[in-house]
Amino acid sequence: MQGAGFFLVDKPAGPTSNRVLQDIRRSFSGRPSCRGLKFGHAGTLDSFASGLLIVLAGKVTRLTPWFMGQEKEYEAVFRFGEETDTLDPLGRVIATASVPTLGALEDVLPQFRGTLSQTPPSYSAVHVGGRRSYKIAKSGESPELSPRSVSIGALHLRRFEGGEAGFSISCSSGTYIRSLARDIARACGSRAFVQSLRRTRIGTFEVTAACPPGDCAAAGLREFTPDVARDIGLGAGMLRREFFVHFQHGSALPLDAVELQHDGAPVAALFAEDGAFIGLVEKHREGWGARMVAAEELQQ
Repeated sequence: MQGAGFFLVDKPAGPTSNRVLQDIRRSFSGRPSCRGLKFGHAGTLDSFASGLLIVLAGKVTRLTPWFMGQEKEYEAVFRFGEETDTLDPLGRVIATASVPTLGALEDVLPQFRGTLSQTPPSYSAVHVGGRRSYKIAKSGESPELSPRSVSIGALHLRRFEGGEAGFSISCSSGTYIRSLARDIARACGSRAFVQSLRRTRIGTFEVTAACPPGDCAAAGLREFTPDVARDIGLGAGMLRREFFVHFQHGSALPLDAVELQHDGAPVAALFAEDGAFIGLVEKHREGWGARMVAAEELQQ
């Protein structure tokens, strides 16, 4: 199948991630080989934020959980002295406080490194009782959000002046930088929101390799390869041709049906001899079980 792969997109501040996604989809809609091609993104960026957005196309959209699960890196500016209901510059100010001293800020930062419990913002896409949290908040209610465990790998204060603090942050998937700003500020007796946010890395993918949304059609899709599979935490291997039919029907495969290129993960991406991605298998003691079949177009 043509058109399967992914883009590294440098999203500008302003449009939603979904708007960027739909604009890219429309830029491909006139190509015969891409008609009906499915698009999706591997983790949103808030509309006020910029930076790396990974857009998946074709059968690679079925790998969204692996792309989304990667560590993220951000450059953020926290504005101290005010907290907004959305915890970003687009919200309504709901609380004010004194700006902390540099010493007070530095004193609390160690408690926000490593594994910690974090409550998502009220204005988030988290489901609460079958409804999106932000919809509950917009209706005037207070969503009851449960804390979740997140990991902050690095939290470096780069500058602090005029009530604004610039940070470099690396964190696990599922971390809310807006919640981090809220919690750091409250810990040092202040209030804050995220003034600006830029995502610079997702796993091994860097924003320096990304292109603006309008250039994606000209740049073309990046190929999903065994090396990319390894980078997102999958094994990778080539399926021997005599087992194609068995795999297409979801049948169990012997261990020697797959010629591994990258091992060490329980789930492996399978590729045909021509390099086409054809699905996922999961390793069992006796062999391989089909996890996801995307090999409908293979010819014997």
